[in-house]
Amino acid sequence: MLTRSRPLLAFLLAASAVCLPASAVSASGPGTECPPFVVDCDIHSGGQKPGKPGKKPGDDGKGGGGGGKGGGGGGGSRKCHARDGSGGTFEVPCYQKEGWWFDESTSCYWKLWEPQPPAGDPAWEGHEPGDGAVYNSECPGQPLLGGFEWRQNPPPGFGGGPDLEALAKEAMSKMRLLGADIGSAPQQGGTGTVGVPVWVWNRPSPRTTGPTSASATALGVTVTATATVQKVVWSFGNGTTVTCAFPGTPYTAAFGLNAPQASAGQCGFPGYARPGQYTVTATTTWDVHWAGGGAQGDLTATRTSEIPVRVGELQVVGQ
Repeated sequence: MLTRSRPLLAFLLAASAVCLPASAVSASGPGTECPPFVVDCDIHSGGQKPGKPGKKPGDDGKGGGGGGKGGGGGGGSRKCHARDGSGGTFEVPCYQKEGWWFDESTSCYWKLWEPQPPAGDPAWEGHEPGDGAVYNSECPGQPLLGGFEWRQNPPPGFGGGPDLEALAKEAMSKMRLLGADIGSAPQQGGTGTVGVPVWVWNRPSPRTTGPTSASATALGVTVTATATVQKVVWSFGNGTTVTCAFPGTPYTAAFGLNAPQASAGQCGFPGYARPGQYTVTATTTWDVHWAGGGAQGDLTATRTSEIPVRVGELQVVGQ
């Protein structure tokens, strides 16, 4: 059961707050620099203003809220959509610090009134303390809505936790995973020979071979993600593609003209049949396992790197 009636006092407070300068009203709403019920507020974590009414998220060319950086207000990368008076929408954080939760069905932020008003207060709308609760609401884009309201049940989403998968993706972005740091024989900038084996490998580092870990936190919940390379698929630019043991074995003179053996952890192929300029491409698949907030899951990321390889014919002296 939900009662939407509002005391006259709440409406008068809303109207007076719109007319007063910001310095005359305490900043108790979702934005720390914005008085209650004022539409021109910095409600975004990180200090960004809402988009222009009627524009879809990302129409300004800057994307829809920056999932990788998280929000200074504690909302992480999770975003909700608020309606304005003209029927447009814009993105807002689903949570703001100090206990404000956004409900898309009402397009308002809600906060439990603490301490709850005493028995007989008009805010109870005829109900008794303990029968539901009184909440304060603020509606970005619609400043004359909001105020104190009794609810038998909390607003939808009120008190919910952060988006755990979004936190996992934020943690993954902090790792700055790369494709293979390619080592090769013939080496980059040199010239190979037709029919001579080609060796490739990945120079190890946390961002190219792993494992590497990072964490992201929102609403008191921390998610930690760990990335490891699952496989690397090598394409040699002549139609040959191989998947090798990772990270491969660097070539040394001791291998001579032997072709790399996958069973020995080596990677490459027997060699090019024709001279020319080729591109060796390595596509790395990362497995990312995350855990936190009482849950766990897996993500996958791919990264690609490449090098040029020049191949010539063997020149025989004296012919």
